[in-house]
Amino acid sequence: MLLLITGSGDGTSDLIVSELGSKNVFRFNYDLYNEYSLELSPTYWKISNPAGHSIDSNSVTSAFWWKAFNFYIMNQEEFIVEEVKYIFRELYHWCRIRGLVKGNPHDFHNHMGKINILNLASKYFFIPETLITFKLSGLPNLKNSDIVAKSLTSGLTTTNKALFTTAVKKETLHPDFPWFIQEKIHSNADLTVFICGEHFFCYEKDRSKLVGLDWRSEQSFDINKKEWFRFQPSQKLLLSLKDFCIEMNVEWGRVDLMRTVDGDDIFLEFNANGQWVFLDYSGDDELVKVVSNYLMPKSC
Repeated sequence: MLLLITGSGDGTSDLIVSELGSKNVFRFNYDLYNEYSLELSPTYWKISNPAGHSIDSNSVTSAFWWKAFNFYIMNQEEFIVEEVKYIFRELYHWCRIRGLVKGNPHDFHNHMGKINILNLASKYFFIPETLITFKLSGLPNLKNSDIVAKSLTSGLTTTNKALFTTAVKKETLHPDFPWFIQEKIHSNADLTVFICGEHFFCYEKDRSKLVGLDWRSEQSFDINKKEWFRFQPSQKLLLSLKDFCIEMNVEWGRVDLMRTVDGDDIFLEFNANGQWVFLDYSGDDELVKVVSNYLMPKSC
């Protein structure tokens, strides 16, 4: 049985449960923790939901953490919230120690970081000129005069605003802020590659109709509108992707790239737990089926 550690409002988890069947999946919703019964000891654990469905340390065959802490426990003492988070991490790592987890841990990027990933990626791809700076140190050394500011964490400001990729001028940057700066890539298309086990699903999105620089700020999320289209990767790109995954020791995630006007593919970042359903709303590419088979192989 698959232990799916997630949140109650997650649509991707809904699709996975629908594909695998509710009897084969135990959905453990972090934000509804107090609706479950749980016993966790050094030798045994068991979780039951209000419907009487249960999973334990003997019946679990795989575990997948999907956006659990993106949801919030409402109207609860912060101490209790932290205690619950600890328990969820305990369960996940119980499965990890036994080789049962699929995908990547939720805190993957806390142990790697964008600069370290770019350094590894530079062995296999072209990467943009990049700088993280305090007090604008090193900024004059950037060779490219066209630069963009990006967010490291994708976090929100106190006014709930996000920093998407934004063209900036060096002379306008304030020295009291930390900055994540990259050269501006003049591109015809955004590329993204969804990695699921041995599968590499390559998609591209035309940039000609973008108003700004970052496709994420203009994505419609309309399930009836196709924005990303499959493409056949070159042998060079496919080999680079495979070697990169081996180097990173990953078999899950999303690689984002840009294709320049000269036809070069530039590596931007690796998202260890990036969304993927938006690439195949129609289901034509059977991403949900492929993901479900990866999470709980039929042999289980």
